[in-house]
Amino acid sequence: MRSRRLARTRGERGASAVEFALVVPLFLLILIGIVNIGVVVAQQISLGNAARQAARYAVVDGPTCTDVEAQARGALNAPNMDSTGPTFTLTGGPCPKPCEGSANRTDPNITVTLSYTSPWVVPFPVPGLGTGLTLEGKGKFRCEFS
Repeated sequence: MRSRRLARTRGERGASAVEFALVVPLFLLILIGIVNIGVVVAQQISLGNAARQAARYAVVDGPTCTDVEAQARGALNAPNMDSTGPTFTLTGGPCPKPCEGSANRTDPNITVTLSYTSPWVVPFPVPGLGTGLTLEGKGKFRCEFS
């Protein structure tokens, strides 16, 4: 009776190592995806907040376009993103003073757009996903004082 039980356990020897080898790559892929998507979401939130803050700054204080861009870049605080990376666009008003003469325009709004191509923090080993995602944050406010 004792020899029969030993024979059964010898046939299952190494099964847990095989199961581990099958599960670990899938687990690592899911973990890498969670890390990458978390960083991308943080960057998207930061881009949106910085664009809204810069647009609000443009219509309230009456700064120049370079001041608005500096405000937008200074408001970026996302992980794995430097402030020189995003592309800055200000539309709706003329530079150097975007809200100047806004009462005479058909659209008195100022729109600040920040776009950024976010690289993957940890490269995905999945073909077809590319090297990252393109993110965009917009802020739009109406010029109240001209």
